[in-house]
Amino acid sequence: MAKRSFALLLVCMGTLLALPALAAADTGDVIEPQNEPPTAADGWQAGTCYENQVGEVPETPIPTKPVDLSKPFCSPTTPEIFYTQAGGHPPFGFDQYIVRHKTLVPGVVEPLIEDDDADGLPFEDRVLKTERVDLPPGFTENPQSSPQCSQEDFEKVVVIGGQPRRIPACDPSTIIGREEVWLVVNTAEAVPNPSEPGKFLPKGFVIAPDPAKGTRVAVYNLEPNEGEPARLGFVIAFSKVIELKGDVAWESDFHEYFTIELPAPSVPFSTLKSRLIAFGQSGNGTHITTPTTCFDPNEWPHLYSTWFRGQSFGEPNPTFPEGSTAFEGKLPPGIAPTGCERVPFDPGLDVDPGTNAVDSPAAATVTTTLPFDPAKEGGEVRNGGTEGISQSHVRKAEITLPKGMGLNPSGAQGLAACTDAQFKKGVRVMDNECPAASNIGSVEVESPPLREPLIGNVYVGEQQSRDPESGDQFRILLEAKSEHEDINARLVGHVKANKTTGELTAVLNDKLTGQFAGELPEGLPQVPFESIRVHFDGAKNVLTSPPICSATGTSRFEPWARPGELKPVNSTVTLSSDPTGGACPKTMAERKFTPTYKAAPESTQGGSYSPFHVLIGRRDGEQELKVVDVTLPKGLTGKLAGIPYCSEQAIAAAATKSGREESDKPSCDENSFLGTAKTTSGTGDHPLQILGNVWLAGPYNGAPVSLVVTTPALAGPFDLGTVVVRVALFVDPETAQVHAVSDPIPDVFGGAKLDIRSIDLNLYRKKFMLNPTNCAAQATTGALKGGGANPADPAAFSSYAVNDPFQATGCNKLAFKPKLKIQLYGGTKRTKNPRLKAVLTAREGDANIGRTAVTMPRSLFLEQSHIGTVCTRPQLASHTCPKASVYGSAEAKSPLLKDKLKGKVYLVSSNNELPDLLVDLRGQVEVYLRGVISSGSTGGLKTVFRKVPDVPVKRFVLNMKGGKKSLLVNSTDLCDKKQRAIVKMKGQNGKKKNNNKFKLNVVSCGKKGKK
Repeated sequence: MAKRSFALLLVCMGTLLALPALAAADTGDVIEPQNEPPTAADGWQAGTCYENQVGEVPETPIPTKPVDLSKPFCSPTTPEIFYTQAGGHPPFGFDQYIVRHKTLVPGVVEPLIEDDDADGLPFEDRVLKTERVDLPPGFTENPQSSPQCSQEDFEKVVVIGGQPRRIPACDPSTIIGREEVWLVVNTAEAVPNPSEPGKFLPKGFVIAPDPAKGTRVAVYNLEPNEGEPARLGFVIAFSKVIELKGDVAWESDFHEYFTIELPAPSVPFSTLKSRLIAFGQSGNGTHITTPTTCFDPNEWPHLYSTWFRGQSFGEPNPTFPEGSTAFEGKLPPGIAPTGCERVPFDPGLDVDPGTNAVDSPAAATVTTTLPFDPAKEGGEVRNGGTEGISQSHVRKAEITLPKGMGLNPSGAQGLAACTDAQFKKGVRVMDNECPAASNIGSVEVESPPLREPLIGNVYVGEQQSRDPESGDQFRILLEAKSEHEDINARLVGHVKANKTTGELTAVLNDKLTGQFAGELPEGLPQVPFESIRVHFDGAKNVLTSPPICSATGTSRFEPWARPGELKPVNSTVTLSSDPTGGACPKTMAERKFTPTYKAAPESTQGGSYSPFHVLIGRRDGEQELKVVDVTLPKGLTGKLAGIPYCSEQAIAAAATKSGREESDKPSCDENSFLGTAKTTSGTGDHPLQILGNVWLAGPYNGAPVSLVVTTPALAGPFDLGTVVVRVALFVDPETAQVHAVSDPIPDVFGGAKLDIRSIDLNLYRKKFMLNPTNCAAQATTGALKGGGANPADPAAFSSYAVNDPFQATGCNKLAFKPKLKIQLYGGTKRTKNPRLKAVLTAREGDANIGRTAVTMPRSLFLEQSHIGTVCTRPQLASHTCPKASVYGSAEAKSPLLKDKLKGKVYLVSSNNELPDLLVDLRGQVEVYLRGVISSGSTGGLKTVFRKVPDVPVKRFVLNMKGGKKSLLVNSTDLCDKKQRAIVKMKGQNGKKKNNNKFKLNVVSCGKKGKK
């Protein structure tokens, strides 16, 4: 982001005039070789120092007194004056190159030519044309630290002695360093001295000017041209304008570099040595800032190096700087950055939710700050100068939004993803190719070295995982740029979403590759900033606000100065309203929960099949919908016959599949399909609609059957997997009423807050849901459970009672014509105990039986001596009735079930004088038929089945044991006369079928009724 340290670079300018080179024209052909270990004679050197020369204090850009050559310049051989404070502002930064040469006599040099006889190449073919100097990552030159000189003032022309001279008219405050040049003059005649107008240099090969004075000129901070972050300049010999164009390697590790286009050759002058000195504490004291790291140079041998490359006029490199050998300026042996424990690090974070309402779309703005106040920077005092220490660069940021602020499914509509290839990270092109639909916000970066903020967009990155906590399922791509300064900072944010709570943490980290240093330590670009503002577009609705008035998130920032240290920074949002009206809730438990519930078939015609709808709704701001626990009206039931269960293996497979896979090829067999479940999710006026499927499944959580709802969680560019919710369908054995209890419904799935607004269950399979044949007023009753004080803890759920009235119609139009046949087997004589078989048949489409009473003739009494062991209620519920309580068996065939229900007949505990007769029918479901035993008005044994379930039964067979387990005893010979009972049956629709002379078939009496 920041265009950094140009100071070291300045040395590049050096080749000011002319630079002889070899035919190969590579860097090593024009400057002296590097030595190992480094020496003061190296062709390329760079560093930061307390003094330029030992004992020198920077007062003016051009010293007023001669330089004491007995004192060495800052070089690899003077480690004692090297500046090592991490994040500090050194008094001097320097870089220097020395042209390859040979010494003829002391003080006289000659440019080095491998073949003194020459090879016919002209002088111009051996002159350096372009230089490139690359600074270490994290080394910052701040062009905003000082005023800037205009190009017009910098190139001011003044006539002196009749000769035009370029003498900059820049204000002294724009001076940020000086250039020192040693020139070589090769001429047969005396030539004018460029440093002292009116005087001449002697002929021959000499160093000019006087080494005690040197050629020293001021380096100015210039107004950058369009497309540059910085520009420096100086003038040599009152004629040669040298400018250093600053830039940033934003396609790699964001290090700063300078490019210097040198003037054409000027015979007979050439450069022997160029040394550029930057005043690191010029302006506001922050012209140069060293990297805020203290890595071991032995572990990272190139991390703190400065690099030099060059090309010649005669042999230019068309791909420069690519293809040109880079010379490395290392730190002196034994020198390493120090003082990282003193580097301040005080990041801040502010979250503006962009709304005052809880649980609502949030046009949030997240601002990260890092102080930059040169006036307040403290430091160590040495040699009369104060070293300020800048804030550490941020190595890693874990920005956690306040609890409850999560991803909003509403924002996925119309959203697209930007691929890495489209984003162009690592590619030096100004414009990306992200689709417009992937843009979800804006970003603005303010950095001290930049003259204007970097401004750009935030994009949704392509999903690369289905693990929300990996950081690769949700990614944001941030691009902040300035075409005026030719900078484009592209970062990838990995958004980790808590699987349970939906809490969001954007992790900003990077693994950068340095162009010269090889692999760099992992971390964000080492660049300074004052603030980074990320604003999420309110029209996109990608975030939702917390559910309560006040929420806090704790972010963590790691400084480059102290790797591994994570500094916590809290951010709190405060809200003031509830979208349902009134003040916002202070706690989760205070939130309202008044959901709506509707359950009804499309047609209310009694006894008919009809699609069935369940519609549940909740408002923004209310508690999460967690559990549906309702009981349907009596007789409102489903036909299971002919529908296979979705297997447990298929259900488990669905839960592991991607949403796209499940959508394209559902896991459950298509024959198990019952209908659809449409869910709307997200806050705001336009929640996201997601369609799921409903399947019939087998036993679950103690219920005989269940529904399984599979919903592919496809939202815009995201595939979060498949949501699987089971609904246990309990059947009340006494009434056959369906009691539906759902699994806890996720309020977070795939890391996204679902904020379910409605569930529309539509069971439209043909001939599945069947209406009652009783048209009495009923209702679906039960409760909806909300998230309460903690949506993750069922013990903290709240409960809201629901009662949705329902009443079937047209029941009186249904016929009621059941048929009953009762047969007696075994002994017919008095005191004998016969066996009984009853067969009931009914027509499909008739009203179901609601009540049946059978009063046996006086010839058949209750054999009380046979009433022994009775099954208790707990034993019945646990299916542990003793064998001695069994008195018969039964089976029933219903058109709603594939197979018959079969079971035993027990005497069970009762609130009546005598035990009840209970038929326990088992199969896909379990149904009780409870008969109350008493004496009829005629004195005969009476059994009344008062509450027969409102379900169709095609055939019912009851077999009661005879002999010692018979509940009947003959009071007379049954064959003496016809045995007639009283049978009264009543349909669910109120219609009756009574027979006061119902004939019993005593099978043992033979064709004549006697035995």
